Amino acid sequence: MNRRTLFNQGWSFAKSALSEDSPVDLHFEPVEVPHDWLIFQTEDLYENSIGWYKKTVNFDREADSVILQFDGVYMDSSLYVNGEFVGEWKYGYSAFEHDMTNQLVAGENEILLKVVYQSPNSRWYTGAGIYRNVWLKTRGQSYLESDGVYISTKKVNADWQIDVETDLQIDETVTLSHELFDQNQRIAES
Repeated sequence: MNRRTLFNQGWSFAKSALSEDSPVDLHFEPVEVPHDWLIFQTEDLYENSIGWYKKTVNFDREADSVILQFDGVYMDSSLYVNGEFVGEWKYGYSAFEHDMTNQLVAGENEILLKVVYQSPNSRWYTGAGIYRNVWLKTRGQSYLESDGVYISTKKVNADWQIDVETDLQIDETVTLSHELFDQNQRIAES
């Protein structure tokens, strides 16, 4: 039930002025994600604008939760599913995710990502848009949290101590074990 699937195909894109608050009258064209809309207008690499990304998908609602993970979107983004606001992310240099389970319906769903680019910002050329992969994550009732494994090491005398902490959401009794491998791909002795 827990699955992570690349979600780059089938997006369409439209660009508007910053004053536009709705994409309803815009003309959308298919794009390949990852995508940077500023690079296509080399005379104005700092054009303040909004990029609108849209995708229509079918869901059968068999997963307990459905999450959209973005590896990178520049600059300020807001996610809408079936016209409902899901969440926003105001930083363009890190991955983030939104749980869109409550906004999905069985059958056809429209996903819309609004990306606002305004200069000046942090670099001479940042690009604008969904510049890294998008992933669709489905989860059952038991799962490992996103980025939920933490490892720390500490030298104790001549040996190394390795601590592993794992964030889990569990709906049943489970046994969790970790295996550490040495440089020769053999399980390390504990």
